[in-house]
Amino acid sequence: MNLSQLATEYIIFKQSMGMRFRAESVILKAFCRAMGDIDITQVTPNAVKDYLTGTGPITTFWHRKFDALSGFYRFALSRGHVSLFPLPTTIPKRPALFQPYIYTHDQFRRLVEMTDILGCSRRFKVQPATFRTLLLLLYGTGLRIGEALSLSLADVDLPASLLTIRNTKFFKSRWVPIGPQLTAVLVTYVKTRRQLPRLARNRSAFFATRQGEGLTRGSTERIFRLLCESADIRRKDGGRFQPRLHDIRHTFALNRLISWYREGADVQRLLPFLATYLGHINVAATQRYLAMTPELLHEASVRFQRYATEGGES
Repeated sequence: MNLSQLATEYIIFKQSMGMRFRAESVILKAFCRAMGDIDITQVTPNAVKDYLTGTGPITTFWHRKFDALSGFYRFALSRGHVSLFPLPTTIPKRPALFQPYIYTHDQFRRLVEMTDILGCSRRFKVQPATFRTLLLLLYGTGLRIGEALSLSLADVDLPASLLTIRNTKFFKSRWVPIGPQLTAVLVTYVKTRRQLPRLARNRSAFFATRQGEGLTRGSTERIFRLLCESADIRRKDGGRFQPRLHDIRHTFALNRLISWYREGADVQRLLPFLATYLGHINVAATQRYLAMTPELLHEASVRFQRYATEGGES
């Protein structure tokens, strides 16, 4: 059986079961290109090892590739296309877990203020107000960047303070209510947005360039990197990745948790609500967002001390 053909069948099979299977699909297609136009039985253990190792150090992506290939070869084995796995039996230790970058209030304020530089040159296709509002929306809702960029004018119901997030990760749509402060920010931005072209009327992008086109993920990332450098926001703890747009989502989740601790709320009862708000399929997915920062540990310690004291008094 041709390797590429079987990989395509496997991808279609997984997607027919309701899985997006995007990352795995990219990995498998890259694997097929690396192996060439050959039969699956011609794939050697050394060739697989070379593909997994690549040219750099072992990272978590090694394990992502290994997991994708393991699933593929189980599929091939169950259908009689192979009799042995060419995957290595010795698995390298996983690198330390990735730690998201948590923005302080001061850092985020500097980041928002730095959007003014977008108005200094016409080479930037995005107006300062557009990018400033995008950052505030991410900070105030924890939306994924793709969700925010996919918003249309029709998806933003300001009288109801409600956002409609359509067909995102896990093929889910959801409503995201927003508070009065963020609503006021969006109301102000809409006045600017109305002055830009609306290429598809109400289905036009909410966050648009000066020409009325929707912002792309790539251009948004590049502008964000420029703002971080200009605001002197960089990782200094030896972490592999510099602060990312997606880390704003982590910051939102952590800030929400800290606020609940300070309010004396029942955090365990409220976590499922946070998971739903963020568009996660379960609480476990949300818990991965809650990095143990000194501030969170302090609030948890205060809560435990209060609990222990009250328990002793009773």
